[in-house]
Amino acid sequence: MKTILTETTIDVRTMPPRQRHPTIFATWEALSDGGVILLVNDHDPLPLYYQFAAEFAGQFLWEYVERGPEVWKVRICRGAFSDPGFRPEPGARGSCRPQSVPISFVQPLELDVRPILASGGSPCTAIEGAVAKLIRGQTLVVLAPFEPVPLYTKLGLCGYGHDTSRLPDGTWRVEFKPDGDADSERFAACGCHDH
Repeated sequence: MKTILTETTIDVRTMPPRQRHPTIFATWEALSDGGVILLVNDHDPLPLYYQFAAEFAGQFLWEYVERGPEVWKVRICRGAFSDPGFRPEPGARGSCRPQSVPISFVQPLELDVRPILASGGSPCTAIEGAVAKLIRGQTLVVLAPFEPVPLYTKLGLCGYGHDTSRLPDGTWRVEFKPDGDADSERFAACGCHDH
């Protein structure tokens, strides 16, 4: 393991859920290579691991210091790492939503495609990128100037249901909620098609 320059402890057990991820990632962004976050939690932060794996592959090392049942401690090191040090056991991804994890711990990912469409662009790349960033159990919210019907089928085939509403300003707001077997890799494999 690399030399630790700084170790910052973040105890999220008493934080409101909406402050947890912003606090963790603001601290992460401020770390230099060799810096460490010691995360203290009241449940296994496996969804956070998947987010790090998606956004910071090759830039972090994940090391469990304590694994419950009441307290979990994880050391997250910043630097260049070819291996994250921890990999979920086979099948863990399918069950990585522990019952003790409050649903509000992972905030929805919101994507507003209105500016892309207004400038004459295609939202396909942005949508594929957003779906690729989703961690298991996370909801995707799409804001569009029209009802994005083609996405219902496309994401439906990948295990996502949807709730659609129309906002007072005419914007369509669609929440794509993952079912038990949602798979963002299937979405990427199908490609995106403009309609």
